[in-house]
Amino acid sequence: MPAVRTGRGDAVVTSALAVALAYGALDQGGFYLDQSLNLLGLVAVALLARVLVGPRRAPAYLVGCVAAWLGFAGWAVLGAATHGELAAGLPAAVVAGGLAAAAWAAVGLAGAGRRLLTAVVVAVGLVVAASGWVGVALHRPPLALPSSGLWRAASTLTYANAAAALLVTTILVALAVLPASRRRLSTLVLAVLLLGLGTTMSRAGALALAVGLAVAATAPVLRHRMADSWPALPAAAIGFAGLLPSLPETADPNLAVALAGLAGAAAVLVLAERRPRCTMAAVAGGLALAALLLPAALTAIGDARLSAASPERTDLVRVALAQIGAAPLTGVGPGRLDLAYLDHRGVPVLARFVHQEYLQLTAETGLVGLGLVLAGVGALAAGAGHRRGRPAGHLPTAALAVLAAFGVHSAFDFLWHIPVLPLLVALAAVVLVPVHHHTHEQEIP
Repeated sequence: MPAVRTGRGDAVVTSALAVALAYGALDQGGFYLDQSLNLLGLVAVALLARVLVGPRRAPAYLVGCVAAWLGFAGWAVLGAATHGELAAGLPAAVVAGGLAAAAWAAVGLAGAGRRLLTAVVVAVGLVVAASGWVGVALHRPPLALPSSGLWRAASTLTYANAAAALLVTTILVALAVLPASRRRLSTLVLAVLLLGLGTTMSRAGALALAVGLAVAATAPVLRHRMADSWPALPAAAIGFAGLLPSLPETADPNLAVALAGLAGAAAVLVLAERRPRCTMAAVAGGLALAALLLPAALTAIGDARLSAASPERTDLVRVALAQIGAAPLTGVGPGRLDLAYLDHRGVPVLARFVHQEYLQLTAETGLVGLGLVLAGVGALAAGAGHRRGRPAGHLPTAALAVLAAFGVHSAFDFLWHIPVLPLLVALAAVVLVPVHHHTHEQEIP
């Protein structure tokens, strides 16, 4: 009976967390209040099922992580109450508590549960990538939205940089869990995810992926999988080239060329194993031809996305640092950050987000709040790092890659305010780090 009870409990936990991830990703990331409450309600179901199963030993690193995030939830409420605005601290507290609950619910799941969760992560990433491509190819808001003169994939999250963050995490998870014995399938999945990431045209997303892959490459298994999956990159490049006529905001969508790009990507995947050198030459020729035929699109991309300069972000950083200096330890209080200012042109601006989560968190909750959040992340990283030398050590390395990529991306965009993103990262970091000691439960694929 105990085994049956545990199996049923794990099934409920896995199902609730899987539905939460899918719901959040497909409904604007759980950004609005009613959406976030639905998302966290599903997490609460998972936690309740975990509690009803009975005691289960949690590793020390996870206990530390949960304690830190619950501590932050309490600190956010206290900070808001100090300023007489208790309700202002509830959103941050609820999200932090939800992350702690999700991590606690997911710990110790058996291999089947972990496999299902990672499969859902990959499936959700494919849906986000495909819907983003459709949005750009057809100019269909909110799946794609104009930004800086270009149509950028926002997908079901309706924010391009959020879609990029989800896809970066999915790519790193897929690299770790897709079966090595089915290389063609793995390469196809990675090609679709990379194409989806490209359609977001997120500079920070590209940087985050580079950092994540660099961390992943420290594990020989993941390094070999990256090498085996090399056709995914040129295939994604050809698929992206097919979207070039549709990218400028003033251009009409060109579905025929976009579909031709997909056909070219498929041809790359089919021919790469048989004639790799010829395939690479064909890809290079195709990209050169696209550059010659579509200079206007490439110029628009270069002007909007290939520059590190961002005066608007610099203004926000300046304003946030000034408010941090006023209350460095405790912050100005959750929801009290004043982002009404004159920008570099002398124009009045009223913003909601700093687009730099570390600064926004510090400004609102002080160095204490930032320290508690990072302590929880650090505990997850320590747990993953401790298990890298054990069987299936590539899985904890992938968890470290996910944390590193999201940590870098968070320095450029507001990602923690979209609940499904930190939820996805926290669950990936927990699920990819096995806590059982039986060899047959170590490997997810």
